[in-house]
Amino acid sequence: MLTYQDAVDAIDRIPKFLETPSVEHTRSMLDALGAPDRGMKIIHVAGTNGKGSICAFVSNMLMAQGYTVGTFTSPHLIRMNERIQINNVPVSDEEFLRAYKTVLDRCGHLGDMNYFEYLFAMAMDIYGRENLDYVVLEVGMGGRMDGTNAICDPACCVIASISFDHVEILGRTIPEIASAKAGIIKPGARVVYDATNPEASPVIEAEAALYGDPIKGVDSTWFSGQRMEGGSQIIHVEKGALAGRDLRIPFIAEYQAVNTMISVTVMESLGLLETEEQRQKAQAGIMSTKWPGRMQEVLPGVIIDGAHNEDGIKKFVETVRNVPCSGRKLLLFSAVKEKDVDLMARHIGLEADFSRVVITEIENSRQLGCQILADKLKEYYKGEIEVCPGIRRAFLQALKEKQEDDLLFIAGSLYLGGAVMELLEELKSKEEQEAGL
Repeated sequence: MLTYQDAVDAIDRIPKFLETPSVEHTRSMLDALGAPDRGMKIIHVAGTNGKGSICAFVSNMLMAQGYTVGTFTSPHLIRMNERIQINNVPVSDEEFLRAYKTVLDRCGHLGDMNYFEYLFAMAMDIYGRENLDYVVLEVGMGGRMDGTNAICDPACCVIASISFDHVEILGRTIPEIASAKAGIIKPGARVVYDATNPEASPVIEAEAALYGDPIKGVDSTWFSGQRMEGGSQIIHVEKGALAGRDLRIPFIAEYQAVNTMISVTVMESLGLLETEEQRQKAQAGIMSTKWPGRMQEVLPGVIIDGAHNEDGIKKFVETVRNVPCSGRKLLLFSAVKEKDVDLMARHIGLEADFSRVVITEIENSRQLGCQILADKLKEYYKGEIEVCPGIRRAFLQALKEKQEDDLLFIAGSLYLGGAVMELLEELKSKEEQEAGL
């Protein structure tokens, strides 16, 4: 009899990429599952950085207003069913296994599937069986050729910040990447996008204009912000969805202010911020938002951030510089092969104020060796660098070296963040067992 772990192991063996990914193929899979997307109110979110946070903000605002929400995101940090959630709860192992077998039975004859496509089909099968009010879908990579783009008639198409990532697939210029992301725009859908990149905005606007869709651009002139005690910010909205109102957010990172306003504008575009009660519930939803692995304090003074490309690292460094610290700022860092390590190292070495950096490496096929990372960082960073290949050993060593007033940041790869969070769960479980709990 198949188990949840059997399903996870089988999915892990599916190729991550196929030479000719096909949205049409994904559409055929959805049709074989009974076209669960037809009639769904879907909010489709693309972008280089920020799309996961936007999914979390929108889902929480919808839930605060009493809606039942399915949220599909990637990657997972610890367990695979984190990717498929209903009202912020990962689907059960039993439901995950049932969906795995359903996709295998109904779509197995349609030809090769890639890893992401299989999981997306499982999510849509699960959501199609539930009485959901909204479904929030995060694009896997790009947009135009992404499996999630097989959906019909989204209610709102959202494009988060655009910068360089996956250039070998999406293009080597910002307009090319923006075109790939804007490919999710469909006739009749509302369009909300991050307008902070002047090279990307005209491309998004041109794509939307093909369908005569309303356009709402959200940029940094919409608000000014100040940091509050307790790791949050308050945004003084100058115009837009909550004109003249103070909007609080539960994150210290400056970039989350833009992500918040994009999310609020999505809600406004759907007609869900028209009453005072709706706006108050939206604020409560924002403040309840947690996004694992994104400037998340997992232990006192230990913060994990999912920054894993140049723009993400740049914003991470800006946040680190602005975080008050009476001791040292330490960094545990790793990266995967495909990333522009030179640019990441440049931002960390020249712009951050780390006293010490520990270099480690993730433990899968995308591993980039510690020494390669260390040698690159040494070109820009003149502080102390320690090379420690094993994630467990590297994290425990960094934790041992951290003093009470120090801050330890963990960044460079979501795989690293997930491995550390899994290790923390293991250590917590061991402590509880020893305590007889």
